[in-house]
Amino acid sequence: MGRRLGQVAVPFMVLGIVAFVSVRHAGDVGAAITAVPLWAFALAIALHVLTLILRSEAWGLSIAAVEGRPLPRRIVHRANAAAFLAGTAQSQAALPARVAMLRRLAGDGAPRPGQIVVADVPIFAIELLLTSALLVAGVLGGIGPWWTAPAAVALALAVLAALIFLRRRYEHRPIARGLAVLADRRRRGPLFVLAGGVCAATVARVWLLLTVCGLPHGLGEVGWLFAALGAFGLLPTGPGAPAGATLATLGTTDVGAAVAAGLVLSATSIAAVFTYGCCVTVGSKRKRPEVRLAPAELEGAEA
Repeated sequence: MGRRLGQVAVPFMVLGIVAFVSVRHAGDVGAAITAVPLWAFALAIALHVLTLILRSEAWGLSIAAVEGRPLPRRIVHRANAAAFLAGTAQSQAALPARVAMLRRLAGDGAPRPGQIVVADVPIFAIELLLTSALLVAGVLGGIGPWWTAPAAVALALAVLAALIFLRRRYEHRPIARGLAVLADRRRRGPLFVLAGGVCAATVARVWLLLTVCGLPHGLGEVGWLFAALGAFGLLPTGPGAPAGATLATLGTTDVGAAVAAGLVLSATSIAAVFTYGCCVTVGSKRKRPEVRLAPAELEGAEA
């Protein structure tokens, strides 16, 4: 009961703080938002749609490695579209929605629920490693305490090492098959490339909105905001996460512009999720031949 109340209270608390700051600095927030040109809104939406597509493709590779065969692309994208839609209201709802939708669409062809959950972990670990690289760039740019960069890199490498160890140690257990992509020679490389594409598109979107909102947009600021967006996204902060992240990282520079950038980030994220969901829904009604990868090539005892 207390956990549920916390999941409900935290988003409202974050939204309340953002609303309070927005009202207190209404003039600055309004001026910063109206200064954002329409082409910047459209480009930010397009960049986020790209990240959703790339993230779904990455997840599809991770799921395909579980049983050594890919699921139809339309099923993977529809399941992820449902997860993204659920995540716009509450980030913690995305994972259950993804599992339920994939099981509903793929039936017996879908991996077990636990394997679907674990299949997300390698992608998270890669994104954590890329985030740590951005924090290094931020520290080199003079932003943030010096120790955060080596700490972030050490954490990311430790997570990857732990996943590799767990996959090998518990390879006989079905749930460990969710980590099979780490040993799949054919899919492991593309997974890193897709995760890198997600990172690059997000960085471009953050840089764009910081620029048009008149905020500092050097590599350091972009790196720290990127990391903050990831951290706030893991919390049950709901749609107020982007505004909370920009306020926490850039609020001392210009409170009004920081809140405005966060609100624009949130609005373009929601618009992109609905755009992606509509496109997936329309596209899934058309039957298209699926391009299938070869069976998984595993290392060690799993080969």
